[in-house]
Amino acid sequence: MSALPRLTLDLDAVTAATTGLAGRLLGAGFTLVGVTKAVDGEPAVGQAMLEAGCAGLADSRLPALTRLAAHALAPLTLIRPPQHDELELVAQVADRVVLSDPDAARALGEHAPGAALEVLLAVDFGDRREGVLPEDAAAVAHRLAALPGIALAGVAANFACLSGQLPTRTLFRQAEEVLTALADDCAAEPLLSLGGTCCLQHLDGYAPRFATEIRSGGGPLYGYDFVSGAPLEGLERRDPVLTAAVLECSRKPPAPPCQTGCDAFGHVPDARLPKDDAWYALVALGRRDCEPAGLRPLLEGAYVAGMTSDVGIVVVPEPVTPGTELSFAVDYDALVRAVTSPFVTLECVRSKGAA
Repeated sequence: MSALPRLTLDLDAVTAATTGLAGRLLGAGFTLVGVTKAVDGEPAVGQAMLEAGCAGLADSRLPALTRLAAHALAPLTLIRPPQHDELELVAQVADRVVLSDPDAARALGEHAPGAALEVLLAVDFGDRREGVLPEDAAAVAHRLAALPGIALAGVAANFACLSGQLPTRTLFRQAEEVLTALADDCAAEPLLSLGGTCCLQHLDGYAPRFATEIRSGGGPLYGYDFVSGAPLEGLERRDPVLTAAVLECSRKPPAPPCQTGCDAFGHVPDARLPKDDAWYALVALGRRDCEPAGLRPLLEGAYVAGMTSDVGIVVVPEPVTPGTELSFAVDYDALVRAVTSPFVTLECVRSKGAA
């Protein structure tokens, strides 16, 4: 059987980035929760995050959370409202759930196996992805707190996901005001949960009034903030690597002038074809496996010219033999797609040689 493309995650890089982030946050009065959705709940990554200082793990997909639970990794937070047919399993697997629907919370409480299930009330401060509006939060929180089997833990806010709304200290304070209004309904010390990695760039000068956690996936996985396009202080960016075999390679002249239309996906093609003769390498990696714009060839002088559903075209400076492997650094977007492709294998390694 031919070798599949493989995605390589360096656990030592994850450990180093997580250790740096967790230490910095703890010193400023925050805790770090590692988000594993970009790696589909890979237990080896989750364990590395916990061992390096994360106070817990979070994921948006129940199967991913179940993988983490199967390896006794905890505490676990489901950061997407559960579907109706997931409620019973969510109550068994998750320690906390982010939601805003009292009916869903009621069903979760009915399925809670023993101790009450913690719920973080999702509040929408402008991104418009999920949650109740701030002015409705106290009333909804009161309903949640009254449900059997449910313990209201606090408030969850999310930034820069749907509309690109950036976090600010003003918004953090607004979230604290909402939490203040419903603090009496919390079962224990009120918690403010802020997501995602972009929040890390806006914490200078912000002293939290409540126990506050930062949910971050890009920070521990990359040591980088893709929202701002800026490095995280004190961390070195380390990208996962996607490797695929060359299927053929040939030298071709520029594409002839012709009438063009949409590609098979109904999109205007965004191929970057050379204007001179060049070496074209066909690789066993397509749009089904990754986001082509998120690939950076590690071969100097090479670039991705474009991709169809099942193959990619890489312009290379010299001819490469079929069977040769080309490697690419992958950004967060490309990582998310590669991890869930059935045609890509995942390997977790230790670059420093640790067991």
